[in-house]
Amino acid sequence: RQHFSFPSIFIYGHTSSGKTYVMQTLLTTLQLPHVFVNCVEYFTSRLLLEEILIQLQSCSSGTEQSPPVHCDTLNDFVRLFKQALASRELQDQTLYIVLDRAEQLREMEANILPAFLRLQELTDKNVTVVLLSEIVWELFRPNIGCFEPFTMYFPDYSIGHLQKILSQNHPPEYSADFYAAYINILLGVFYMVCRDLKELRHLAALNFAKYCEPVVRGEANERDTRKLWKNIEPHLKKAMQTVYLREIS
Repeated sequence: RQHFSFPSIFIYGHTSSGKTYVMQTLLTTLQLPHVFVNCVEYFTSRLLLEEILIQLQSCSSGTEQSPPVHCDTLNDFVRLFKQALASRELQDQTLYIVLDRAEQLREMEANILPAFLRLQELTDKNVTVVLLSEIVWELFRPNIGCFEPFTMYFPDYSIGHLQKILSQNHPPEYSADFYAAYINILLGVFYMVCRDLKELRHLAALNFAKYCEPVVRGEANERDTRKLWKNIEPHLKKAMQTVYLREIS
């Protein structure tokens, strides 16, 4: 914890590939001092810088309530940041600042992104900035030279991974094998057009009642996959036309 980490890390991958969840779980489980900010919620440089300082104050004091912070410029941020880190609890450990949906930084002032990439150098403190994004680093890189972060790619879930993850949500009134067979059918239809875990989870919840209809009516048992497929097929095809549109709900 006392060793200086890499100044900035850029983690990218498609939506719902586990970037945010893995980082939150890692930092919480290892009890590492960190600040976690969503750049969509704090969409201006002032809001973003002030939120980092507010979380940092609550982290160092151990309390939820923090006094309001006013930070108008990057120079103010560096000064207040160094003051907040002066507490002994954080001085000898790496502090991690995680900026989720970091592509929003491109909409802010031109000096914000280069400053975050080399915040360790600007503050002379043991701090690592982690950028989480859905787009590649080449679309981030400013025209002028800047510090290159350590880049890491989160690949999409394979169909086997999605099968395992989605099968964990099976309703208690049905067997795990029955629900796993349903997920297998769902992925067979949607996997080529949709890899988004959240969207697939929504589709699974939306169409499961229709899949169970023959079983509920007593026309088939849980192992009659052919009857169950014939019943659900037209509904899945209709749903495939409106993936991401939320028209069928």
